[in-house]
Amino acid sequence: MSGIVSRLREIGRTDRTVADEVRRSLVETLFVSSTSLGVGAVAGAAASTAIALSSGDPWLAVTAVAIGLTGTARMCHAVFFHHTAAHDTVASARSETMYEVGAWAYALLLGLLTLLTLLRSPNALHHFIAGTVTIGYAAGICGRNAGRPVIAIGQLALASLPMSVGLFMSSDPVRWVLGIVVVVFMIGMTDITFQTYSAVLKAMSATREQKRLTARFERLARYDAMTGLENRGAFQERLQAELTAVESSGEQLAVLWVDLDKFKEINDSLGHPTGDRVLCSVSRQLSSIVDGRGSVARFGGDEFVLLARGTKAGFAEDIAREVMRALAVPMNIDGASLQATGSIGVAVAPGHGREAEILLQRADMALYHAKSNGRNDFCLFESAMEEEFLELRALEAALREAIEREQLEVYYQPIVDLKSGRITCCEALLRWHHPELGLVSPSRFIPLAESTGLITPISHWVLGQACAAAAKWPEEVSVAVNMSPALLKDLHLSHMILGGLYMSGLAARRLELEITESVLLEENAQSNSLIREFQKIGLKLSIDDFGTGYSSLTYLKKYRFDKIKIDTTFIADVTRSREARAIIHALVGLADELDMEIVAEGIETETQLGYVTGARCTAAQGFFLGKPMPEAEILRRLQAQSRGEDWSAGSGAEVPPLLKRLQA
Repeated sequence: MSGIVSRLREIGRTDRTVADEVRRSLVETLFVSSTSLGVGAVAGAAASTAIALSSGDPWLAVTAVAIGLTGTARMCHAVFFHHTAAHDTVASARSETMYEVGAWAYALLLGLLTLLTLLRSPNALHHFIAGTVTIGYAAGICGRNAGRPVIAIGQLALASLPMSVGLFMSSDPVRWVLGIVVVVFMIGMTDITFQTYSAVLKAMSATREQKRLTARFERLARYDAMTGLENRGAFQERLQAELTAVESSGEQLAVLWVDLDKFKEINDSLGHPTGDRVLCSVSRQLSSIVDGRGSVARFGGDEFVLLARGTKAGFAEDIAREVMRALAVPMNIDGASLQATGSIGVAVAPGHGREAEILLQRADMALYHAKSNGRNDFCLFESAMEEEFLELRALEAALREAIEREQLEVYYQPIVDLKSGRITCCEALLRWHHPELGLVSPSRFIPLAESTGLITPISHWVLGQACAAAAKWPEEVSVAVNMSPALLKDLHLSHMILGGLYMSGLAARRLELEITESVLLEENAQSNSLIREFQKIGLKLSIDDFGTGYSSLTYLKKYRFDKIKIDTTFIADVTRSREARAIIHALVGLADELDMEIVAEGIETETQLGYVTGARCTAAQGFFLGKPMPEAEILRRLQAQSRGEDWSAGSGAEVPPLLKRLQA
């Protein structure tokens, strides 16, 4: 008995800790089948009525009436009242209490029927009918109501104990044995009830957990785990639904594609946890901006897309300006003040498209233009952008084909020492002669290669070609190769360079890498590490486009460069700008103090050549001194130089007198 009591206490504690959803489900098992309730009510009413009528006993008649009324009330409660309370926690608890009272009352009446029949009727058939109905009801209820074991065990006891009492009150020892059997039967059925309850509870808890996990996975499939915003798939569904809705309302629907500027630098310098907090902060700002008039999604990385309805002309641009103002306010992340500016592309339906995919594509095109225009700005889609986009895609396809078919060429432009007039280095320059487009400018296809990731295979090929070509040149002539900023972030760049040197047999001191000043100003850890690796293996390093940066010159202390190349913009203005001349003199003095060579780029006239020579530049490069030429042509010029001949002869143009004097 103590075991049963402890189990009931344990069930009570479980009831208090189990999830409301599971508890309501357990309560629902009481009402799962109104048919079984009806059968029990009809069977009890029929048996009690038959016994009462046959015996003519008034007490049995009253009991039969009570059984019929109680059974009817329970049926009405199960069929009519409980359905309105099933999804309300308070009402469900009240309904359970009503069921519990009714169940115990009905069981007690059946037990009382059996007790009165045993005591007041001498008819054995009456005893058999009452006992059979009561025991059958008690056995069935232990299984049916096992989800609420307190109710089931209470019914079992109230129905069976009066029968045992009636049997024990008899003078017949056989009936005493039957009374003991009934008690043992109660204990066994109680254990069955506990076991059934445990199984039901586990099954329902497992079902709830499965539902919870299913809901979680469904959310993960539609929402970004970090920011809680919709992801690309969910947003596209929403966008298509909104497009359908605005067709009938006459409203406009704006899509704003936001890309954070230079977000990778925040991740690289401050770490990904800080970057994640920045993204969460931005997501909250964007959600606040469109609150009540649209939604926000995260498309991955540092890209967000806003969706908003409006009727006023220019409302999309107004939202874009709000976003720009919000991003302009520094964020406080872990005590540090950070600012994440953004570029925004805007497309508005129905004017810019009526389909989700087209509208997103055009917002992306506008974003590309906003980034091309210097970032930290927004751009509204225009039809000309699509034409340019299609041209770029066609050019990209042609470039991929050119790489595959090795249709690109490496030309070499001489860099002339201004003291001796001799070629000391040649810069490797990429050229693309397309069979239909003709000569495609590097300024057009190189940025495309960088943005599409094609710069890596191109650079690998150029390095190999340049090293192989330089290996045939005289020992005193080196080759210079431009390093794309995108390439400097490639972990395999050092292996690529070493492979080019090994395959060609070129000495490392004869390979010069030209790095743009902008790369050094970014303070990228990966780039810095690679630059140091290059210096360790003996490569020469030069700063290209020097003077166009926007920061301090601390990197000149940080790295030991061999050469500075003055940007062509200063050389072009040398005859008409006092400031340009002053800058050139200052740079020459700086290079001299740092024991570095200084090369003047973009020499196109004899006047420019004369000026940079007088300013004590150590070398010069430009069309006036020599245009980029194919490998065979530059090899012929260098061989002529090594024989002591005029390397510039045969160029088709008159040799500049100043250059003749230098070579003399």
